[in-house]
Amino acid sequence: MKGIRKSIKALLWAFVIMFTVLAGYTAYTVTVNGSTWFISSYNPRLANQKQNVVAGSILDRNYTVLAESQTAGEREYHPDSVTRKAVSHVVGDPYGLAATGVESFHAKYLLGFGGNVFERLYQSIVLHQRKGENVTTTIDAQLCKYAYQQLDGKNGAVVVMNYRTGEILCSVSTPGYDPTNMDAYRDLSDDDPASPLVNRVTMGRYTPGSVFKTITLAAVVKYQPELLAKTYSCAGSMDMDDSAITCAGKSRHGDQTVLEAYENSCNVAFAQIALDLGRDNVMKMAQEFGFNEEYLFSDLIAYKSSYETSDKDLDFCWSAIGQYKDTSTPLQMCMVAATIANDGIMMEPKLVKSIINARGYEYNKITPKTLKTVMSPENAQVIREYMISAVTDGLGGRAAISGYTVGGKTGSAEVSDDKSVPTHAWYNGFIYDDKSPLAIAVIVEHGGSGGRTAAPIAGAVLKKAVELGY
Repeated sequence: MKGIRKSIKALLWAFVIMFTVLAGYTAYTVTVNGSTWFISSYNPRLANQKQNVVAGSILDRNYTVLAESQTAGEREYHPDSVTRKAVSHVVGDPYGLAATGVESFHAKYLLGFGGNVFERLYQSIVLHQRKGENVTTTIDAQLCKYAYQQLDGKNGAVVVMNYRTGEILCSVSTPGYDPTNMDAYRDLSDDDPASPLVNRVTMGRYTPGSVFKTITLAAVVKYQPELLAKTYSCAGSMDMDDSAITCAGKSRHGDQTVLEAYENSCNVAFAQIALDLGRDNVMKMAQEFGFNEEYLFSDLIAYKSSYETSDKDLDFCWSAIGQYKDTSTPLQMCMVAATIANDGIMMEPKLVKSIINARGYEYNKITPKTLKTVMSPENAQVIREYMISAVTDGLGGRAAISGYTVGGKTGSAEVSDDKSVPTHAWYNGFIYDDKSPLAIAVIVEHGGSGGRTAAPIAGAVLKKAVELGY
């Protein structure tokens, strides 16, 4: 009899160990891979948990509720329709159609797989109800709504970040979508020009145009600073390879220093600067700023921005001006401006401020993380001063804010060979202030002049951010 009892006891212990190992492995796998799994709207393995768990809330940085559940399987969103659309790409939707929002990317927390396995067992066995954890984001819903309104129905994007910490305070992509009416978006084709489910901040790869000139300028400062003393002549166009480099409207800027060429956004001068720099230096600088790099951010998915050069002088010069095959996301251009404002240090963009478990305990609090050091503080200061001059004396004047030091660069990116389609309007820049360390990027699709269209939006949004205490 003792032998039988020992065998039964051993079998029970083996079963307990096997169950514990299996449960531990499952919890570990979900914790590590949950975000990736939930990105797919076709995932049956974990998506059914949404029907069995009271999902956690999604909050803005001030704990304003952006999405919440009262019972398992249902979801409610912010009551104001404009706010819902303004934050839609950050929040996501209940079905995972826009698969890069918090609803999908951080579903492991919202559905309760991110914390302690014993807490989950307690909920299931004692409470008979699983409850997820709340995700507190870094965005300010009020600032996002304001930025959304500034875009005024035009397709585009606005992103604002604290360049000291990397916190994204505003991330708006237009058109937005209403997560309470996703049936309206199910049948949209991938090539729909509006593409409301696409987050333009992180996924929109646009021709950058003249905002890229800041990167070419940075290559001068870092690799060949002697060029800053040279004078470059502009007659409105410059013949090259059976074609020509031209300035907007064939403006004749005459003899200019590099600073004046930057303020004037002179294509002809920057083509000559690029030839003096050489292909390798421009490529190195672009890559230092993160172009051609696959990012693996902890809080969000961002598409790769790209820079290509060419053996042909014409193509190379256009690439150094922000045309040719150059592409950039608005987030990337915000990071460029943020790096220059932050003394050459690039911070990782952060979208999650903290996680709050079902008992109200706040953990995984945001920790600023340095991605890389792009340049010395001294080099960053030189470029920063050029960007400030581009606002005080150049084409970025409409981004100025009274009482604050603002730097930035405008861009009007050509998107058709025959110039039959209006240019994309760009602006990226910063407030240089210890109390308001803010960087911004704005794009308005087919908005025309960056100075006339994007810069005023940037100035208004930054001013609003300051008024809100950022």
